Amino acid sequence: MIRYFNVTHALTRGLARTFEDALALEPPPEPINIAVAHHQHNNYNELLRSIITNVVELPADDSCPDCVFIEDTALVISKSHAVVTRPGAPSRQPEPGPVAAAIHSLGIPQIDTLRAPATLDGGDVLVLPWAVLVGISRRTNNEAVSQLRTFLRDTGGPPLYVFSVPAASDVAHNNPLHFKSVLSALDTHTLLIADTPVGHAIADQIRAVPELSSSSSSSASAGPLELIFVPDTLAANVLSAGRHVVMQAGFPASETIVRAACDARQMQLHTLSMSELAKADGALTCCSLLFEAPQPQSPA
Repeated sequence: MIRYFNVTHALTRGLARTFEDALALEPPPEPINIAVAHHQHNNYNELLRSIITNVVELPADDSCPDCVFIEDTALVISKSHAVVTRPGAPSRQPEPGPVAAAIHSLGIPQIDTLRAPATLDGGDVLVLPWAVLVGISRRTNNEAVSQLRTFLRDTGGPPLYVFSVPAASDVAHNNPLHFKSVLSALDTHTLLIADTPVGHAIADQIRAVPELSSSSSSSASAGPLELIFVPDTLAANVLSAGRHVVMQAGFPASETIVRAACDARQMQLHTLSMSELAKADGALTCCSLLFEAPQPQSPA
């Protein structure tokens, strides 16, 4: 049986006027066009509003050029538990405050906060209803994993599985920033993974975990996680909410694969261009937090 993500809320954050100063592993071939970036981000929010009941956009902070990448600031584990992160780049560490306040306002009762020397970007964490997958990367360290493991244990949360995000020098020319730079969840038991050396290195680690491994990449019933490879790295990062999936536009070979997977699961595929945000290493999941929030209490 296909299991969809139950998403009632999306948090997004405005695009800072200073976004052209956002961090990037490598300078883009062409400078960021701020006007186009704003247009693309507006389209992103409009699409989310068409598929998710409650979309809350927090205001941008021009002193934080990367603040649009709200995913890195918090993990919503369940409708009763969230974790405020401590981003790995020092310039980004002021970003979580307004996000934590927004999550608190939505009634999530348990909100934990990572403390120094822990560093963790949400882009390194894939939260499934039954497991949490974390990648150790240049932005996420072992101390953060240790603290997160304690939070999950103390709240009776899902088990935590830890992987290493290979450096480019280890696996040829690809240079990922985050764990989810090369993978994401299509549904709660299916991962899309970039068909690259880094993607395969991470897939091999996943297959080595008995609780996660699947004997085949073509059978949804073969194991807890089915792995589907796509040829384009950006196309491996998708948004999934209920029966809706959003992928980056402009990658026809990957779209054919993702569309077939969606059709098999009775999911609707949407495509969206976020090319200007990608110049700052931004993928689709980077720009939102999607989760199920508690139902508001009726007045007595």
